[in-house]
Amino acid sequence: MKKSLVFLLVGIILLLSATAFAGGYFKRIDVFIKDIKIEVDGINIKTDTEPFIYNDRVFVPLRPVADGLGCEVTWDSKENKVIINKYKDFPECDYLNGEIFVYGMITKIDHENKTIEIEQHIDDNSREVTPLLSIREDVIILLQRNDKTMNIDFSDLKCGDILGAVIDKDNFIRGIIISF
Repeated sequence: MKKSLVFLLVGIILLLSATAFAGGYFKRIDVFIKDIKIEVDGINIKTDTEPFIYNDRVFVPLRPVADGLGCEVTWDSKENKVIINKYKDFPECDYLNGEIFVYGMITKIDHENKTIEIEQHIDDNSREVTPLLSIREDVIILLQRNDKTMNIDFSDLKCGDILGAVIDKDNFIRGIIISF
């Protein structure tokens, strides 16, 4: 009786472990390691995983290369999918943590102090803010036109640009969207 119970338990464990790997499989491959360097626009990219050659193809870690190209990489574990955007985005406004979203037109830019002044466009969802707004050092600025989106630098902003901005709880702009 004890033997049959042990065999039954071992069988159940083996069955459960087999179903855990049912969605994929392991394959042993031989790769060639050859101190491969990665360069993006003249800048050497450092990685925490060594690039290698397999079947006459060079394999490199995606995230550091995408970061070097100014892209954003995310992993969707539910879909088993790598998602690459040609631009870095910022999270939506988090109203519950004291952030606000404002619309307006840039009327003055101080590049040295990283501030802008806006003429705010008020709607039902807006809260009035001081016209002088400080920009975070790590601000993400998106330029959107038609179905294209790209990142731009603070130095690319111009007076007259219409913006939407996320202002954090410390009253710094952490994200800007310029639309045409």
